[in-house]
Amino acid sequence: MSQERDNALIEAQANIQTRLRSSNEDEYDIYLACADDGNGIDITTGRPLKTYEEWLNS
Repeated sequence: MSQERDNALIEAQANIQTRLRSSNEDEYDIYLACADDGNGIDITTGRPLKTYEEWLNS
């Protein structure tokens, strides 16, 4: 493939992913809903759930 075509494909893929993703707030809500063990502990790490700021910086 040519470099121009490669770049066009990469840009198209990036645009699709961006369009399908939610806002950061929505993504954080999904994290909380999926990771919370019901006691504020992340089921994937065994540690307290991240704050929004911690989550954004992770």
